[in-house]
Amino acid sequence: MRIIYPHFLGVFSALWGLATGAFPSSVQIGGLFIRNTDQEYTAFRLAIFLHNTSPNATEAPFNLVPHVDNIETANSFAVTNAFCSQYSRGVFAIFGLYDKRSVHTLTSFCSALHISLVTPSFPTEGEGQFTLQLRPSIRGALLSLLDHYDWSRFVFLYDTDRGYAILQSIMERAGQNGWQVSAICVESFNEAAYRRLLEDLDRRQERKYVIDLEPERLQCILEQAISVGKHVKGYHYILANLGFKDISLERFMHGGANVTGFQLVDFSKPMVLKLMQRWNKLDQREYPGSDSPPKYTSSLTYDGVLVMAEAFRNLRRQKIDISRRGNAGDCLANPAAPWNQGIDMERTLKQVRIQGLTGNIQFDHYGRRVNYTMDVFELKSNGPQRIGYWNDIDKLVLVQNEVLLSNDSTSLENRTVVVTTIMPLMRKPLLRH
Repeated sequence: MRIIYPHFLGVFSALWGLATGAFPSSVQIGGLFIRNTDQEYTAFRLAIFLHNTSPNATEAPFNLVPHVDNIETANSFAVTNAFCSQYSRGVFAIFGLYDKRSVHTLTSFCSALHISLVTPSFPTEGEGQFTLQLRPSIRGALLSLLDHYDWSRFVFLYDTDRGYAILQSIMERAGQNGWQVSAICVESFNEAAYRRLLEDLDRRQERKYVIDLEPERLQCILEQAISVGKHVKGYHYILANLGFKDISLERFMHGGANVTGFQLVDFSKPMVLKLMQRWNKLDQREYPGSDSPPKYTSSLTYDGVLVMAEAFRNLRRQKIDISRRGNAGDCLANPAAPWNQGIDMERTLKQVRIQGLTGNIQFDHYGRRVNYTMDVFELKSNGPQRIGYWNDIDKLVLVQNEVLLSNDSTSLENRTVVVTTIMPLMRKPLLRH
């Protein structure tokens, strides 16, 4: 279903104009959303609204006019129809989410027609052109954490929704370090199968888990772990997910198991606090998902609009003509007729460097996030607590001022105790009980 929300744009015109030279006063962008992304769509709408209503003329010298398609079934046919519709409308770039069924179709169209895709979805493997990955890689942080805990035997539960990049990295490191890793793909499992698996692994004395699943499946397996009593002292779970605070862990908190993970959005930062004031005032009936704090994927969505707006501002300053006149035709033409200014658009997007809800936003030549920081959290008896951070320069760093305690406060069993203030973590803990 295609949605263009004039009620959201209010009095802003969607007609072409010339603000500076040949730069349009209304910039057409695409929006492509798949099922279960209602909150991300709300973040997209809010970001565009705040841009278009900004009182600062230098910050918003043009309006963003979105053409949105919501796809219930993200197969290649539906994605092709949505992309071609947006291409024919003359969009300059597309903000879009994909899954493993639609990623290749969408990225192939973008590469062939030189239309940049800005996405919060999982990073694609390889070196694709015209795709900007808003979601940072978790690979380095996860491997650093495994080195810190000095795990030599653990279970790695994964699905293939995001490809095999993390699995490959884990198995390569296992070969180098002599780890014993039981890697199990659980994407076809139902609740009963999860329970059987966890019981079987328990009989094999497996107590340490790395879980690399998308949020919905992750929440399900954690619930099944609780149902079979694997959320108590003696178990340790590392969640390979960038939204530790997005996950419901209350029952784990009371059970006593160690749970460690990563958090991309710092809710104490002024920019995030300011956005939350607007977010909390949204009508939940009109803006689905606004009844809870934005997930990290929703924050990435908001940042995606900021990235696109900044790129258009830079193009306008440089007086680069990005018109699509005469170039908004058939996306299925053979041979393909790419947009002439598409390379300029891609180059400018990759040069963007701003501060967003997810921190420093910067890309390398391949459109991947670089120079980012993610916090490391552990579940304590009083809730999630930040214990450190990871970035590509410092790697894993502790920031706590007191002894690092696990969830259970009555015993030192199964615990790493680090007596320090601020220092990079060594390969092995200073004191291990």
